[in-house]
Amino acid sequence: MEQRETANGGSGSSWVRRVVVAADGSPASNRGLEQVADLAHRLGAKVVVVFVRHLPATALMGNGMAQPSILETLDELESEVRQTVIRLVGSMGVEWEFVVRAGSPGEEIVKVVEAKGADLLVVGSNRHSSMHNLLLGSTAAYLATHSPAPVLVMRPGVSTMPASLREAPGAGQQVSEALPVEVKRS
Repeated sequence: MEQRETANGGSGSSWVRRVVVAADGSPASNRGLEQVADLAHRLGAKVVVVFVRHLPATALMGNGMAQPSILETLDELESEVRQTVIRLVGSMGVEWEFVVRAGSPGEEIVKVVEAKGADLLVVGSNRHSSMHNLLLGSTAAYLATHSPAPVLVMRPGVSTMPASLREAPGAGQQVSEALPVEVKRS
């Protein structure tokens, strides 16, 4: 592995140079952003955050057009996720970009992983019942089986990130536990 200087001034050997993280505003997604910000800072990796504007079939009106209220909700969610990325990832001084796609979350995230040449994909997974996953599918499960890059699945928990970085709209919600992440290729 090649030695290179990391963002925090150290030098290290790492196969992780570009990390794609799926962000949807959920507690598990926010945990993924926290972990990726820390990991990218330590490794000097670039972060690509993907937000997918997903319109469930039930949200479409008879003419195939989305209802305006649903589009407004997606706009608001995208804005909230972007602000969270700025706060969590931008504050760490790492190089990052925000990519917005429309369509099936799993398929669109895989396309970004392929297009960006990601070395690691991080995705949040909130606990759902087996019936929920059977009926609606699971983006995390889809990504684990279709991503060309290794997938790290984050679960919601309690955050150890400083409160000043966590506090934002929805601050009363459960956020995520930030544990040290060490990624090794076998």
